[in-house]
Amino acid sequence: MEQNKLWHVVLISFKPDTPETVKQEICNRYQTLDKDCGGEEAGIIFWKVNWNLDLRKNVDLVEIAVFENNDAFKAFQAHPKHKEMADIIKGVADWQIGDLYLPFND
Repeated sequence: MEQNKLWHVVLISFKPDTPETVKQEICNRYQTLDKDCGGEEAGIIFWKVNWNLDLRKNVDLVEIAVFENNDAFKAFQAHPKHKEMADIIKGVADWQIGDLYLPFND
């Protein structure tokens, strides 16, 4: 029986006064955050971050990540590169997080 994986979804809303250059820099940094935090060897089995297509609720970026298990997720959260990213965005954005266990077929 296939074991469920931990899906981690983050909806990021930039504050109104955030310059476009800062938004783009953050988006660019997000593109490699999975690899910067260990990638597949660290249990990060899927990673996508991109601009939201539906701006009705003021969500600018969407992150969808899948982790092998909760231990891999906790290691990601504790990684210095993840903490650095959190420190960068906390001054210019708010975010909402959803985590759930679901099957993952790659």
